[in-house]
Amino acid sequence: MKDYNNTKTTSQEVVTNQWTPKEAVETLQNISKNIRGYSWKMKETMKSLRESGAIPEFAEAIRDGSFALRETVGDINETTKELKRKGIFVDTASAIEDTYKSAEQSIANVKQIAIDSGIASPQTSKAIHDGLELVKKETNLVTGTVMKGIKHKVVA
Repeated sequence: MKDYNNTKTTSQEVVTNQWTPKEAVETLQNISKNIRGYSWKMKETMKSLRESGAIPEFAEAIRDGSFALRETVGDINETTKELKRKGIFVDTASAIEDTYKSAEQSIANVKQIAIDSGIASPQTSKAIHDGLELVKKETNLVTGTVMKGIKHKVVA
């Protein structure tokens, strides 16, 4: 027979074991002792916390943290309002759009040069054409990503 005074019984054992009345009583007594022991430890811990001043100190730290958070969020709000008022986001988006259009025009010019040079040298033409397609693809990818980010910030 198990010694229930020196071992801890799990809830799984309670469900799966068929106990005698004596074993059930011993297990309940063991549980009662554990509850008393944990209750005493909890009482002593709270007493130590109260006497040490840790609880008020912790509460003050939470209060100070919430004040700092409130001020930081306020500063962020004021900064974004100022940037919006100055048109920083719109100006940046406009500059990127102008750059994108200029890049498209440059690509069209280089493409025409490639066509003209292709007539003179077919091998060179293919290399230039492949290079232009790669530049155009990468430019569209980067510009599209930047524009999405700016539009997201302007809307927000």
